[in-house]
Parts: sequence; structure tokens; C-alpha cells
Amino acid sequence: MSRRFAILLERASRIRQMIEREQRLPKPSALRLMRMKQLHLQLSNDLRELAARRLIAIASAPRLRPELVFTTVNSAPTAHRM
Repeated sequence: MSRRFAILLERASRIRQMIEREQRLPKPSALRLMRMKQLHLQLSNDLRELAARRLIAIASAPRLRPELVFTTVNSAPTAHRM
């Protein structure tokens, strides 16, 4: 997990807690709730984008291929054959 992802995740969870706290108040501020929800939505979108970029990077990373490719299971060397 990258440092940026961890920071965004922490911020999103703090904002979510603030939203829940505000909603429990007898008279929650509609403007404050709207601003916090917009901020939470933006943080969530950023987290989603980072996760998608990471998945693309993992999927497109070069892989090591063996020099010798066996065509059948029987042509592969084994320690003990039955």
C-alpha cells in the first residue's frame, strides 16, 4: 500500500466519522454536512483511481518467463516419475 493511498484512506475515514457525528446532533448543519460529504466523495474517487492505477500497473508489469518451455507434462523433468 502506497503512502498516498494510506493517507487518503485515513482522511476519508476521519471525514466519515465527522459526518456521522454531525448527523447525530439535534440540529445538524445542512451546509456543513454537504461540504463534508462532497469532500468524502472526492477522497473516495481519489482512492478508487489510485486502486485502479495500481491494478493496471500490476497487470501490465513484465513477467519473468522460463527459458525452456515444456510442451507436455511428461516432457518436464521431475525428481521421481511413477
